Amino acid sequence: MKTRLLLLTAMSALLLAGCESPGSADTQQPQNQAPSIEVVKAEAFEVQPWKTYTTRIEAPEQVSLRPRISGVVEKVHFVEGQSVQEGDLLISLDKRHLAARVDQLQAELVSAEAAFRQAQNEYERAERLIQQQAISREQAELRESAAQQRRADVGSIKARLAQAELDLSYASIRAPISGTISRAEITAGNTVSAHQSLLTNISSDQKRYAYFNMEERTWYRYYGKRENAISAPVVVQLIGEQGYPHRGVIDFVDNEIEQGSGTLRIRAVLPDNEGQLLPGAFARVRLAVAKASAKVLVPDRAIATDLENKFVLTVNDNNQATYTPVTPGERFGEYRVIEEGLEKGLNVVVNGTAKIGPGMAIQPVEVDLDTEGLQLTLNKQSLDDPQTAAIPR
Repeated sequence: MKTRLLLLTAMSALLLAGCESPGSADTQQPQNQAPSIEVVKAEAFEVQPWKTYTTRIEAPEQVSLRPRISGVVEKVHFVEGQSVQEGDLLISLDKRHLAARVDQLQAELVSAEAAFRQAQNEYERAERLIQQQAISREQAELRESAAQQRRADVGSIKARLAQAELDLSYASIRAPISGTISRAEITAGNTVSAHQSLLTNISSDQKRYAYFNMEERTWYRYYGKRENAISAPVVVQLIGEQGYPHRGVIDFVDNEIEQGSGTLRIRAVLPDNEGQLLPGAFARVRLAVAKASAKVLVPDRAIATDLENKFVLTVNDNNQATYTPVTPGERFGEYRVIEEGLEKGLNVVVNGTAKIGPGMAIQPVEVDLDTEGLQLTLNKQSLDDPQTAAIPR
């Protein structure tokens, strides 16, 4: 009986061992294996922070041409949409009545000057006679008063003649600036009212303005003073254009920050030798807000956030994930500048920050930091290349 009991116990132990051994080995092996995680080596690049603003192109000078006198349009001399030069005759008004008025006043002036000369001669004669006591003082004073009245008459007529000649000149409406002229709003035969009727518009060319509003925070962070912003380069893109082919410089900074929006008005000036920058066109202005400098660059997705800090997971010599607080900077495409906290050469976890934690062992799989075609500075690559249109956000 005792022999039979010992035999059953031995068989049960063998059965249990046979059932547990294979399953145990299969389940423990993957638990001990470290996960494979993609990492990149942090590298330093020459980068330059950029800002982008929207604007409307403006002409430095734009004139809404209106007549200075009322009258009837006699002839339109310009070709609509063409370039005009300052002083070119654009529109003629009927000036016959104005010319007649000038002739009339010129005749009145001749008569008044003759009367003045006669009165002046009589006064001078009275001065000689009074010395000889041949005329009374009262008569001499009357002649003096008459001479002064004739002098005043001459002055009054001269003033009215000058106004009449000015009105006559206003009948020939000339271009006040050089530029491109719009269509004729009023044609020959129509009556115009002084300072009211719109005749046409003229926009100056050769250069264009692009005004934009910079945030107060950006201004004080990167510039602070007007002298630091003047002559800073900018590039401009119109709707439908690839890249930013138009180049200019900042030439004006306003004298106060707008309280409602907290922005500062800034102007860029751009040459327009080919006539592409039409006034009123929507455009984007891009400018570098600091000089290029060497900064560590990592993929933006490698940066995670805890309750207080931004951080990345780096890999130490024992292939363990290490918590590393960082200060992110500007973003360039899919990459982010690290201002503080990360040294170049360290391996940074790209994917998996949500799956692994500090101190966990990993199997790092290194991937390349591909920045080919990425616009990092103003002068490194051509801004005309559409492949280099990545900008900081």
